[in-house]
Amino acid sequence: MRIKKIIVAVILLGIGFGLLYVFFLKGNQEVPYTITVEQPKFEVLIASQGSEFKEALVQSVLKHYESKPINFKVIDAYTLFTVNIDKWDAVVVINSWEYSTPPFNIKKFIKEQPNNRDKLIILSTVGSYNMALEEVDTISGESIIEKVPEYSAILVDRLDAILTRNKK
Repeated sequence: MRIKKIIVAVILLGIGFGLLYVFFLKGNQEVPYTITVEQPKFEVLIASQGSEFKEALVQSVLKHYESKPINFKVIDAYTLFTVNIDKWDAVVVINSWEYSTPPFNIKKFIKEQPNNRDKLIILSTVGSYNMALEEVDTISGESIIEKVPEYSAILVDRLDAILTRNKK
């Protein structure tokens, strides 16, 4: 009986450490980071969650703009509460919504931006089919790695539209 308890305890510890790794280490090793250029015309913030699909999408968007006069900063989506949106020409949020509802911090961030929603692009994955927010540019779809070029093209088109409106 005692051996069974020890085995169960070891298994639970292993699961616990695995979850800690997934939630705190694996997804956040890359962020935050910045890409700066000389004489930028625009400042763009990308807030994303750590997943293979979302990181591939971020990299695809960054690659598209690598020769453009745009500074980018990439942060974890869960740190949006620290963002002053007035500093940015556009903010792209790439995250997962469950049951057509954004995570609390994202919902709060959007709600706190009544005069800046035209700067926001929200791309949501998983369980968010056809979601929409009033006055916010939203895109929903599945986290399928083969669809990165498709979603990247959509993000680039929408980001170009915002940047064209906000030309300095």
